[in-house]
Amino acid sequence: MTTPQEIIDNLKPVFAEIAATAAQREVDREFSREFAAQLSAGGFTKLRVPQEFGGLGFSLTEAFEVLVALAKADSNIAQGLRPHFLAVESLLTAPDSEHRSKWLRKIAEEGVVIGNALTEVGNNPGELKTQIRPERDHYVLSGTKFYSTGSLYADWIQVHALDEEGKDVFSFVDRDASGVVLVDDWDGFGQQLSASGTSFFERVVVDPLDIAVRDYTAPSPFQALAQSHHLSTLTGISQAITRDTVNYVQNRTRIFSHGSGELPRFDPQVQQVVGEVKAKSYAVEKIFYGFVQELDLVVDKAQAATVSEAELSQIDLSAYQAQLSIAPLVLSQATEAFEVGGASAASKKLGLDRHWRNARVLANHNPIIYRARLLGADALNGGHVASQYTIGSVS
Repeated sequence: MTTPQEIIDNLKPVFAEIAATAAQREVDREFSREFAAQLSAGGFTKLRVPQEFGGLGFSLTEAFEVLVALAKADSNIAQGLRPHFLAVESLLTAPDSEHRSKWLRKIAEEGVVIGNALTEVGNNPGELKTQIRPERDHYVLSGTKFYSTGSLYADWIQVHALDEEGKDVFSFVDRDASGVVLVDDWDGFGQQLSASGTSFFERVVVDPLDIAVRDYTAPSPFQALAQSHHLSTLTGISQAITRDTVNYVQNRTRIFSHGSGELPRFDPQVQQVVGEVKAKSYAVEKIFYGFVQELDLVVDKAQAATVSEAELSQIDLSAYQAQLSIAPLVLSQATEAFEVGGASAASKKLGLDRHWRNARVLANHNPIIYRARLLGADALNGGHVASQYTIGSVS
């Protein structure tokens, strides 16, 4: 049976190239579908697919070992592939069907990469304007999405729409299909290569077998799963900060006359900073994997339809606590790392600033101030219920 370490070892040359080119690709705004294809060929995209469908059948904990390794190499690509893993998780918890079997096999055997187009802008909270309608022997999809993470890396895109009865529908759409237009207009200062721009769908033909109806707001572990992928990317960023800080100091020969060592690596104050940076990586990793092990059990129960509402509520709260612990640690670590050098540490060639920028944007995806309030409210008064939240604009 294949192990996570074997996958990591197999993909080591790909991870190394991704890491070596990460800073420059960000400067050049270069989206590499080739890297996504190489990762898929190495088994990365079928980690969670059950063996009966041609996948590796990894547990969540095992899969995240590999995901964190990619995030350490480049958090942009890790974030860009997040929708792929969430699409797999939605299939794993779905009832047995021809749709489910087809797509699990397609992902495992054909190596297709999935992006997403779930979120809209300009809509009211809970409102969805994208529609899918039957037409002869197929369906037709029309709508506009933003935050279409991973779309430019993907072969297929999972699109959230409403059917003629107002039900939540999730459709797999070929990114090269007629009527699909993907635009790179995400202008965030971090996660610049997560491919989170606008997607247009104009009368796109969809096969009925590529459509699934799912209650988007039903209690489930999906919200915690969604956060776990953000946290895995933050954990990878944390490890990258330590790696890059150590490499920077080890290769630095420029010193200050009022310093305390003949080289920066021998300066006790610099050593202290590196030690503090490394310790924060240790804390982040322990918090993350502790949460993932808890999540793993709940997800297994959800797939077996034996999970309780109390367990779903608790895993939500655990996800919030992990967010509130990990995000500030990584942001602090990314800032503190600059104390080991002078002005040269701010060089664009080094790109050390991208770690803070990327972590900051990840922490902003789902504002942690709301998580803190929910935690406090439950601690004081109880009553938290797991649910998928909605976002929109007040008109």
